[in-house]
Amino acid sequence: MRLERLGPRIAAGILVLGGAAAAIALWHSGTLDPVAIKDAVAQSPLAPAVFMVLQILASLLFVPRTVLGIAAGLLFGFAWGAFWANLGAVAGAAAGFALWRWIGDGEVDLESTPRLGPLIERAEAGGWRAVAIVRLIPGLPHSLVNTALAFTRIGWRDYLVGSFFGMLPMTLVQVDIGAAGESALFGHGGWMMASLVLAVLIGATFLIRRAAARGD
Repeated sequence: MRLERLGPRIAAGILVLGGAAAAIALWHSGTLDPVAIKDAVAQSPLAPAVFMVLQILASLLFVPRTVLGIAAGLLFGFAWGAFWANLGAVAGAAAGFALWRWIGDGEVDLESTPRLGPLIERAEAGGWRAVAIVRLIPGLPHSLVNTALAFTRIGWRDYLVGSFFGMLPMTLVQVDIGAAGESALFGHGGWMMASLVLAVLIGATFLIRRAAARGD
């Protein structure tokens, strides 16, 4: 790759990693929490748009997606919170995928690595189901998955469809936690039903992963 093409990509990578380091520092200091995000966004008349921008930035800067999911429940309640959190999660995943695919520009060949190569080939063959299964694995950071998948040959359609279905259950869980917490905190009714929904959604993550793994 020519230097004039490589330079902007290196600069973008350094900028993102620097922003990620700052975001992680804020996260560990306790400054970046769902309540603080809710209080800041709620002051804006364009709260949904502001929240969407924050979700995209969070995805690019390796901020845990759980924080934004819970904040969505606190901000908008379960129904609208689920809508904006899911939309923002997919938008953030798309932004991260596009950024790292542009930075890599086909120069990163993970398929040639002895251990990762076979796994990547299986993921590429599995299409959207493989993406969904990866998204459903507990503990895998959202932004790290975006980055890793960007260096494969998985197409945009499989990536977006798989990301949507793979992120949906845990996004709903996170939003429900925020909505239930808001109800319990301010004495609103419905928190017991929210807890039941939460249990159902957690169970759904395992069922969806099993169904995706069995798919052709």
